[in-house]
Amino acid sequence: MPKKAAKRGRQPPPEEVEAFLAAAESSMARRFAAKYNYDVVKDAPMEGRYEWVRVGP
Repeated sequence: MPKKAAKRGRQPPPEEVEAFLAAAESSMARRFAAKYNYDVVKDAPMEGRYEWVRVGP
């Protein structure tokens, strides 16, 4: 019995993948900042309803 050849789809170029992931990451960071008033990119609290306190060294 002959083996079936696996169909291979075309992969997008690396630049397109990088742009897609960067947009998704940016969107997630904005949603997190809006919800928790914390900027994960700058690793710093923002003004808002939560008061952030540093824990640990």
